[in-house]
Amino acid sequence: MKKEIDASTARVARLEAKEAILSTLNKYLYSMDTRFGNDVLDCYTDDAILDVPNFPGADGNDLHFEGREQIAPLYAPYAQREPGIGGGHHTANIAINVEPDLSRAAVSAYFMTATINGVQGGRYEGFMRQEPDGQWRWEKLSITSAWGWKVKEVETVSEPVGLQHSPFG
Repeated sequence: MKKEIDASTARVARLEAKEAILSTLNKYLYSMDTRFGNDVLDCYTDDAILDVPNFPGADGNDLHFEGREQIAPLYAPYAQREPGIGGGHHTANIAINVEPDLSRAAVSAYFMTATINGVQGGRYEGFMRQEPDGQWRWEKLSITSAWGWKVKEVETVSEPVGLQHSPFG
């Protein structure tokens, strides 16, 4: 009986970790779309490594950052804008594989981002770990832009709205 209880306890702990990791991923996406740059940075460990191969606008160069301080300038434009509901980061095929000892998890997902300028997509792939404060954060993340198109002509059908329309705003 004790063996069964221990096995159930371990399964529940892994499921709770998986749910917390998914919450971090969603916080990351939501924070970019609502322009909360500091919340985006809180999704990374202090010593995180971020690689962004094929970054749009980087003249074909891959970006590499080590540590939250180096990562911060990439997200600075998000924090400088008026908070509101904008952008659109969408994910699919999310896979979260928590290590048995709950120390780390492999995380991957496809993404698509839609803005007034165009559409692009690719993959998030990396590892999260649980920090001493109980939060799961990216320790290593690769954001690969695999495809994208720019819009030549724009017809506005809806203006961006402020956070007063969000129950979380």
